Amino acid sequence: MKSRKNLFYIGMFALCGIGLAACGDEETYDVYGDPFNRVYTLDNSKTYKIVQTPISTVSNVDFKWPVKCSRKADGTIKVAVEVDNSLIAAYNEEHGTEFEAMPAGAIVLENAEMTIPAGEMVVADTVHVKLTDDVSMLSTLKSEKGYIIPLRLVSAEGPNTELSTNMVVPSFLTITVTEDNVNHEATEADVTGTLVADQTGWSVEVLSGSGSNLNRWFDGNPQSTASISDWSNYKAAFTVDMGKSYTFNAIVAYRGSSWGDYNSINAGAKISTSDDGTNFKSAGEVTDSSRFIVFYAPLTARYIRVETTSYSVNCGVFNVYAKSVSYTHLTLPTSDLV
Repeated sequence: MKSRKNLFYIGMFALCGIGLAACGDEETYDVYGDPFNRVYTLDNSKTYKIVQTPISTVSNVDFKWPVKCSRKADGTIKVAVEVDNSLIAAYNEEHGTEFEAMPAGAIVLENAEMTIPAGEMVVADTVHVKLTDDVSMLSTLKSEKGYIIPLRLVSAEGPNTELSTNMVVPSFLTITVTEDNVNHEATEADVTGTLVADQTGWSVEVLSGSGSNLNRWFDGNPQSTASISDWSNYKAAFTVDMGKSYTFNAIVAYRGSSWGDYNSINAGAKISTSDDGTNFKSAGEVTDSSRFIVFYAPLTARYIRVETTSYSVNCGVFNVYAKSVSYTHLTLPTSDLV
């Protein structure tokens, strides 16, 4: 019996010795059994806008992308990120898009080379992407297909450090471009031109919702109103056919009552125009409710499309301030007459 106990204890000590030998190994592992400190990124793809107006370019591109590692750094880790346009074709094919590469001169890439300090798990200087302040460059960004900036983590250098094999996901910055000719700061005093006096033949096509007696919009009486209602989608939309093309710098749309006049087109409405009623070009978006929608540059069109974010459009007057056409009269010498 005693000999059996001795054998038991000898076996236990042997097992402990093996365990201590393993624990004394200087090589360390993370919880996944990986000897390397892995540098990684997560997909942080974002969408942005560029708005082109006749006087400026406005963009909200402002992207930051933190890079991290799987455990506290044993020493300084240097990390690099780059724009990789070779990823665009595959992205467009997967998403059914046609984004174009953002011109290199338009991109400001700050902290393309970053540092994870010793003892930390995230970079101290996050990569930052924005667009240039060069007005002339920004004014050229007008692609109807939009732009894309693919960012990719390309290297990591440091003690016992390697890039992750499965968590180095690119981030894609997709940027749509719209042209906005609406002067959002304009008042009634900025309106020029003359209201069209004879609106005979003007008509309204309802695109979303339903309405009746819409010819009242063109009878010159603000209190003779008619409505388009879209209770299903809250996106009442319509197209006005003016019968012929006009050059105008403002639209007026309102209804009148014994208590006063009220605007008919609310903030959020999108305005577009067309010469043929089929191909429409955006003129901008209304950002403040007003009777007047004033444009920076005059528009020439026959059709005006209004797409709202409202369940109803109640209007008594819909008209444009047309610009008169001036002619230069030349007096030819009699010798030039035939």
